[in-house]
Amino acid sequence: MQDVVWRDLEVFLALHRTGSHARAAKALGIDPTTVGRRLGTLEEGLGTRLFVRTPKGLSLTAMGTTLLPRALRVEEEMVSLGRELQGADANVEGTVRLTAGDGFVRYVLVPALAKLREGRPRLTIELRAETQLLDLSRREADVAVRLVAPKEPALVSRNVGSMAFGIFASRPYLDRRGSIKSTRDLASHDWIGFESELDRLPQNRWLRELVPAIRYVVRATATTIQTAACVEGVGLALLPEVVALHERSLVRVLPKVSPPPRAAFAVYHSDLKKNARVALVVRWVSGLMDEVSARQTP
Repeated sequence: MQDVVWRDLEVFLALHRTGSHARAAKALGIDPTTVGRRLGTLEEGLGTRLFVRTPKGLSLTAMGTTLLPRALRVEEEMVSLGRELQGADANVEGTVRLTAGDGFVRYVLVPALAKLREGRPRLTIELRAETQLLDLSRREADVAVRLVAPKEPALVSRNVGSMAFGIFASRPYLDRRGSIKSTRDLASHDWIGFESELDRLPQNRWLRELVPAIRYVVRATATTIQTAACVEGVGLALLPEVVALHERSLVRVLPKVSPPPRAAFAVYHSDLKKNARVALVVRWVSGLMDEVSARQTP
């Protein structure tokens, strides 16, 4: 049997209380496909079905009925823990220097800052959008969100999820240049990407293998600049899904064609393990990545 995680049990309880995927999704603030995926993960891990469909909605199986009181006890503990952490977090004060890629800062961190600071008037977040990796060993930042685990023994990393990528274009660009029906069409299009020194990134190596004759017409150090150029109809771009999904004018090209997702890590110095400010920010980033995962293509 695989390990059971709380967020899957949370879905189980929401389904029991609401009787449908749609209502459970609304109660949890996620989409119905994520509800189905998490239930599937839980049932696969337990090796049994937990619900059956009836005319009145979902109904617990015998195993679901057995699981219910245990899940309720876990929920009670999680709610209690949340109250304790919230009370401790309210007393957090001082500055945390947080660094991440510019796209992650702009589209994930910044929209969530106001909620983070609710009830924490003495907490300051110093954001730095990375174009080059800052040295955490030299305390150039307190916490970093990275797509690669650190090798330095003094650094601690926590896997907080994964980042998915896709090929995107603006509707005006596709109207002007024509629709893309297969990967064979990609070589004839204009592309936006990182500067050549970042061609070594896994997602960029994947793209080069997919489109050996790729023609870049714009190269930039920042994801936000690439996104802006894509929105303006300059060309195609391989972008993080979470970035592109904020730009409603962008269209996913060949949705089934994408590089492997990259693991995301919250990284900090081991000396900061017991720092309440750092612990709060790491939990915050982890929660945001849960939301990112829920929005990404399964």
